[in-house]
Amino acid sequence: MESKRRQRAREELGFELQTEIAKAKEAKALAKEERRREKKELAREKLEGDFSYRTVKGISFLMDKCFADAILGFVAPGVGDFLTSVLTLPFLYVSVFKVKSLPLTLALLYNMMLDCFIGLTPYLGDVLDIFHRSYAKNYRLIVGFVEDDQDIIAEVRRSAWKSAIMIVVLGVACYFVYQLVKGLYMSIAAMCGCN
Repeated sequence: MESKRRQRAREELGFELQTEIAKAKEAKALAKEERRREKKELAREKLEGDFSYRTVKGISFLMDKCFADAILGFVAPGVGDFLTSVLTLPFLYVSVFKVKSLPLTLALLYNMMLDCFIGLTPYLGDVLDIFHRSYAKNYRLIVGFVEDDQDIIAEVRRSAWKSAIMIVVLGVACYFVYQLVKGLYMSIAAMCGCN
């Protein structure tokens, strides 16, 4: 009878010991997660105060909410498209030097290349720019990374290879569309005698 009591006591002590070990592991994991969250929060606050991040936010608002992307492309077809391409550089800067994420950079490049491809088509591209809001998409992706939105981060990481392949495809397509549009303008100019 006494040996059963001792056995029961050991089992109870062992069970309590396992419970204490589990609690200690859980507390350690919670503390680690809290440190990670605090570090992310400090990085987010620092980035939100950064000039480049505020610039990206302003460009996104101006180009997509105020439709400056479409208006510039319509009013000044060549210059507007060049200017809108230059205005994507702050997004890349934030992605490469501030957020430091290759998958995010690839996603941003893909959206930019798609916007460039759409904008190459005279007039129709400018209308389509109203609906394809690449600046807003890119800003949403950057904000998702800055705010540690796991859904956005996972989405971007899953599509990194697709983005890389599509950048190459769109680069080649942009070249051929550019050559086609250039040829059309040259043909029209030659027919009109505007050499």
